[in-house]
Amino acid sequence: MRADRAIPLADLQHFAGAWRRSRQVRLLLASGLVACIVAAFLASPAAPGRRFLPADTVGIVVLDVSASIKPSTYALIEQELATLAATRDRFGLVLFSDVAYEALPPGTPAAQLRSMLRFFKLPPGGGIPANPWQQWFSGGTVISNGLLLAAQMLQRDHVRHGAVVLISDLANDPTDSARFASAVLLFQQRHIPLEVIGLDPNPNDAEFVKSLLGPRAVTEIAHLPRGTVAAGKIGLVAGFPRPLAIAALIVVLLLALDQWWSEPLRWRPHGALR
Repeated sequence: MRADRAIPLADLQHFAGAWRRSRQVRLLLASGLVACIVAAFLASPAAPGRRFLPADTVGIVVLDVSASIKPSTYALIEQELATLAATRDRFGLVLFSDVAYEALPPGTPAAQLRSMLRFFKLPPGGGIPANPWQQWFSGGTVISNGLLLAAQMLQRDHVRHGAVVLISDLANDPTDSARFASAVLLFQQRHIPLEVIGLDPNPNDAEFVKSLLGPRAVTEIAHLPRGTVAAGKIGLVAGFPRPLAIAALIVVLLLALDQWWSEPLRWRPHGALR
């Protein structure tokens, strides 16, 4: 038989207020811990599978497959498509050279882009990989056709929050410059965000695109690895996650305070002891 240890109390009411205050403090500490854990989760660095576009945005990938795309650039295309395919976004896909072709309709899960990767994987013997759309394209580059088809797809499917990602070497046909500028103006009028990913472009071509999109436009220039990176010596550089560290520190302090507050005082009427 187990003997309970008890301290006789003459006035339980004297401890009732302290018990309520202790309970309120512990509930407050628990709420603070939950809030800090949620804050730490939100402040943590993005993991693979993050969104490339806002959650309510339907994107159109406009991909340059013209003859100006060098064999070495196919690896960049494969890399960019793989990055997009790893997101939780939904995309449409436009392939263009001198003409544009709708490969995937808007709203297609990004994972479906993986089916396109094989068309940009360089064959072991070198050269350009075969693809099913070669017979439809003459090899020239007319970026405006790809952009205008993307805008048409967004309008046709009544997409309210659309965005376009242009992946190209930006070596556009000089005769298309005015129409390209008109397409960019149309995007601005319809408030369609345009992200440009340059595939190792000529600096003059990149500057022309930046002049159309404005000085604040973000143009990501993708390059093939060179030097120590190409040799496999990769350095990882990242900023210190200060918000995450602060949230974690507060969690530790709250846990320490909770332990310092110790086990709450409990009591029972004398008749309840056995």
